[in-house]
Amino acid sequence: MELDRRNMSHRCVPGPPTWIAPPSKPAAKAVIRAKLAEYRRMCQERDRLILEAKKEGFSEVAIADLSGHSRNTVRSVLKSHGIS
Repeated sequence: MELDRRNMSHRCVPGPPTWIAPPSKPAAKAVIRAKLAEYRRMCQERDRLILEAKKEGFSEVAIADLSGHSRNTVRSVLKSHGIS
């Protein structure tokens, strides 16, 4: 195997190593914080829809079936908003 001598004219100059910081990534806490905030918004929307369905006369069982949540979740949301 033959060496390519064209690029060998540049010599390494000894000196302190140069450290280059890696590209910044969002901190793990910031990512989790954003996900939790999004989850809270989703839960608030879920609660609003459950309350609206109950106001329109849907039963807890019907709301649970349509929303995909358990009846206990529906009941808990209604109870937390003073509706039984």
